[in-house]
Amino acid sequence: MRTDDLIAHLAEELGPVKPGSVTRLLLVALAVGLAASAIVMLSVLGPRHHFAVAITGFGMWVKIAYTFILAALGFWLVERAGRPGADMLRPAMMLALPVLVIVSLAALQMAAPGADMHRLVMGQSARVCAVLIVMVAAPSLVAAFWALRQLAPTRLGLAGAGAGLFAGSLGAFVYAFHCLEDSAPFVAIWYTLGIALTTAIGAFAGRWALRW
Repeated sequence: MRTDDLIAHLAEELGPVKPGSVTRLLLVALAVGLAASAIVMLSVLGPRHHFAVAITGFGMWVKIAYTFILAALGFWLVERAGRPGADMLRPAMMLALPVLVIVSLAALQMAAPGADMHRLVMGQSARVCAVLIVMVAAPSLVAAFWALRQLAPTRLGLAGAGAGLFAGSLGAFVYAFHCLEDSAPFVAIWYTLGIALTTAIGAFAGRWALRW
């Protein structure tokens, strides 16, 4: 059979993709990744002490909102990356908004009279925060890669980076329920670093793990 005949034969067997199928697939990956990351956090690290009190604080809600918004934008990027030729510029540009907000809050806290700069920036867990976020994010990264392999990404490095951003942000969201640090400078630096590291891992791994 000639190549042209083979292509025509395969094309005849193709059916239309059901509306919403990509989103449903990614929602499955999100649910699995979130559950697995939560299990890792709870079994290895455990929830923070006095959580009922902490959840009422402004700082706790800041880091939850920051990581959740980044995870939502990462989800959008992965959804775009799974569609050949889809525009990824808009969700990528919107990443600047939550980063700008957290940096602005950090600047305000550090400029306050009598601010303890070292405590605001380093807290008690700066040395391990980013690494622990990557650890908690690992199951979500695997789930995101699994979902992308069911799709048709063509820009493998960018697709992997989107998966890493999504997984890193989801991991940071879960890690926030363990972490005792609630200052905006700490979150802006160390949470963002953990997410960036996971994004870099995803970009590197995507070049070979997403080949099809």
